[in-house]
Amino acid sequence: MTDSETKEIDGAVPMRSSSTSSPSLQQYHLDRLANVRHRLPAVARQLKDAAVATVHIFYDGCGDSGQIETIEYTGANGKAIDIAGRVAITESELLDLFYDLIEVRHAGWENNDGAFGEFDWDLATDCLKHSHSDRFTDYEITEHDGI
Repeated sequence: MTDSETKEIDGAVPMRSSSTSSPSLQQYHLDRLANVRHRLPAVARQLKDAAVATVHIFYDGCGDSGQIETIEYTGANGKAIDIAGRVAITESELLDLFYDLIEVRHAGWENNDGAFGEFDWDLATDCLKHSHSDRFTDYEITEHDGI
């Protein structure tokens, strides 16, 4: 694969491959995606059983570190739901699934100026929307000769 080629991952979301990507790194991303695809349906069932209608996750990264900032669970009435003790999966395990999904879709999202984004997961319609924004430094040069 060349720098300009992409590999389709998770529907229409391409995973970019570069000349510095190793086969083992590509396999790592494929394994992470397979894990998410395998585990997320069971997580959805658990959350639905706990009366969760939507899950909202916000993440932010820069300077070579990144984290999921918030995770919110709401019921059909729009009120927050505490899932502690109501589902088998821990919040840490759920966050790991979403970290994997971010990494598969946007490897290196935490580097340099970083990136931020959010997931909105509507459990009733089984629709997972992912909005991702990359940050970058830009500059403009002006040169003058003479007076």
